[in-house]
Amino acid sequence: MKLIPTAGIMALSLGACVQTGEVTEPTVERISFAVEPCFGFCPDFNLTLDASGEGVFEGENFVAKRGTRNFSASAAEFTAFRERLAPFRPVQSVSYGYDNCDGAVATDMPSVRVTWHDSDGTSTRLDWYMGCFQPGLHDRSDEIYRAWEELPISELVGADEDRASFRPS
Repeated sequence: MKLIPTAGIMALSLGACVQTGEVTEPTVERISFAVEPCFGFCPDFNLTLDASGEGVFEGENFVAKRGTRNFSASAAEFTAFRERLAPFRPVQSVSYGYDNCDGAVATDMPSVRVTWHDSDGTSTRLDWYMGCFQPGLHDRSDEIYRAWEELPISELVGADEDRASFRPS
């Protein structure tokens, strides 16, 4: 009777399945961020910021500067912006609003839209109508709604106390 060294063969077989080196997650190359109008004087703008620090701001209504403006952010500002938004990134793209909300829904609120664009070419999007009292979002609404404050665009957005004087389009 021949003994087959099965343990050794199995170890070699399993070794062929093991990947060496680290598996890295794709990195965020660009973030698109928008706050959209409410029934009132909420700022209405969108921006896109690359990891390189190059950004484009597009002011619509109730902002100090309307139209398209370029801006630059430091690496620290991009990192702060990315990290402030990170807890809100869903596993897959999702939209919360009147038709998809796990809480009560109020009217006349603004919306936030964030898209994370990764180095592997994929993107993940969060659309949130802030009148949706979505658990995990509603109780931290200012953290996401005001995430733009991590960036050097306050002169473009303007101060809250001046919002009513910024004319809509």
